[in-house]
Amino acid sequence: MTFNIRVDIPEHDPNNNFTKRIYRLTETVEKWQPAILSVQEPFTDQLQHWQSHLPRYYQSIGYQHDRTNSSIQHPLSHMDFQVAILYNNQILKLLEQDYLWLSKTPRFIGSKDWESHAVRTLNIARFELISENDNSTNILVFNTHLDSKSEQARQEQAKIVRSTINKWQRQYPTDVVLLFGDFNSIPKQTPYDILTSSNFLYDTWTICKVHSSTCISNSFSSTFHGWLGSILNTYAFQFLQTIAFTFHGLGIILPHGLPRHYLSYIDILKKFTKYYRMVDLSKMMSIWSSRRFHVDWILYQNSIDGSKHLEPRFISVIDIRSSNYSSDHFPVTALFQLKKQNKN
Repeated sequence: MTFNIRVDIPEHDPNNNFTKRIYRLTETVEKWQPAILSVQEPFTDQLQHWQSHLPRYYQSIGYQHDRTNSSIQHPLSHMDFQVAILYNNQILKLLEQDYLWLSKTPRFIGSKDWESHAVRTLNIARFELISENDNSTNILVFNTHLDSKSEQARQEQAKIVRSTINKWQRQYPTDVVLLFGDFNSIPKQTPYDILTSSNFLYDTWTICKVHSSTCISNSFSSTFHGWLGSILNTYAFQFLQTIAFTFHGLGIILPHGLPRHYLSYIDILKKFTKYYRMVDLSKMMSIWSSRRFHVDWILYQNSIDGSKHLEPRFISVIDIRSSNYSSDHFPVTALFQLKKQNKN
């Protein structure tokens, strides 16, 4: 499961504050019981608070500095769970972990480049699937959250994610790969193309649609809803999202959610007037025809030695509500069947 659980800040509607949502979040996880739960946005104390409500078998992985560098004073420099990976330790055994900053200097704590609005990171974990037989299966898991404002940053960050996955694949050719995240862009846009071109990673949703006889999926159009909920699945809002994501893909910053003052709409119209010549209408029509405005993805790849294959059996946008939200995003969950190729 991938789930942007929304940072813990005061909301316009108090019912959307984390203290209210924590119980709904817990409800969702307990209902679906994902073996791997990749989350985005939480503060460290927020994640730890939520984890105290979850079943005890969920362990969390984030960045934790060894505190040997005394020049790093801020506690958040020692612990960063904004792209935490939670896992069921009755199903998975943690073998290795790593953490990178999506910048020109990935090992420099808190670094960012390309006018990235926020510091963006990549959480990496290698698991062994606990099994009663002797044939162990290992899984490489990556969780990230690309920038929300700068298109250049999103593209460069996606390149780092791709090169990092490639490095781990070459080191562990028998491992399958799962990439989770909030990519702040949708399929058919450049960050998506960077990660999926030449079948580097497969889009679980796309593969599931192709193999609909063996894989179940739903047709809900959006994962980010901005506290608007299920209304985003209507044609009117799909049309608005087509326009918004077209401009977003050009690096034009639009409001994060619906503006609450008419002057904001005037500003948006001014931007449309200024930038409309940059719009590729064929690309806009392609976005509209797909009607898939998912910023939250689950991508995967088989082991590069050909010994293990992941076959999607289910993927869905879940926890769809019209009120009492768990987050301003809907989570996405997937089920895979692991198949092993016997080599003679």
